[in-house]
Amino acid sequence: MKTESPWLHRYAIFVAFCALIAIVAGALVTSLLRPIAGPIAAGPPAIIKSAQFWHHMTGGVTCILMIGLVVWLMLSKANSQLVRFGWIALAAGLVEGGLGAKVVLQALPPLTDILHALLGQIFFGCIAAIAVMTAEGWTGGPEPMEDTWRPSMRSLAIAVPAIILLQTTLGASYRYHALGVLWHILNAMIVLLLILCVAVFLVRQLPLHPTLRPAAITLAVITSIQVMLGFTTFMMLILFPETSLAVVITSVLHVTTGSLTFGAGLSLAVLIRHNTRLVVDI
Repeated sequence: MKTESPWLHRYAIFVAFCALIAIVAGALVTSLLRPIAGPIAAGPPAIIKSAQFWHHMTGGVTCILMIGLVVWLMLSKANSQLVRFGWIALAAGLVEGGLGAKVVLQALPPLTDILHALLGQIFFGCIAAIAVMTAEGWTGGPEPMEDTWRPSMRSLAIAVPAIILLQTTLGASYRYHALGVLWHILNAMIVLLLILCVAVFLVRQLPLHPTLRPAAITLAVITSIQVMLGFTTFMMLILFPETSLAVVITSVLHVTTGSLTFGAGLSLAVLIRHNTRLVVDI
């Protein structure tokens, strides 16, 4: 069977969408249940219970759908990289679900909350990468180009999702009082600079490439929006109470866009490594 089945691709997109909904619900739970400087439960009990219900339900459904996606990939005899992404996503989703249940039932150390947030990013990002790798034209695209740049684009492809994941960790560390906000702000500038440099380079050097150019532009736009949302959230925390509607909305949007940023970054990394080949100097 072909791994470029349109239905496999559509199913992967659907699973990614469900994962994103679970992340939105989880961000809402976090914003209401454990605000940065407030009491443990600061939101209305009815809203908190409703958010928890939808977070658990969508998370559980997404994990079940993820099992189906892994089985589908194995039955379609997908390449090892694609199957590996599937297993990583499934493992991250299952561990994240277990941690999430413990976080709700009892107050645990900040490291548990941070790991829960980190695994959520990995879960969504890997599914997004699977959606890209099962799209039409993945194996029949343009001839891979020689990667002669220094540093190589293939190296930068690894650096982009890695630094985005670091930014997620720093953001979660700030929310759960493990680190100050300064580290999160400083790394945000580094993330934005690196992504803009990669995006501008790809757009200028490969203006007609059918996949790398739009993927680079998409990542640059999402990252710019994410940085603006981060600044807006920080200002809202100064101006309004943490449980106010404005702060909750901006916080949820910031977390959600952060997931989209990592998904777009990992997808671009996969596309770069698929469309380039490293030239070794002799």
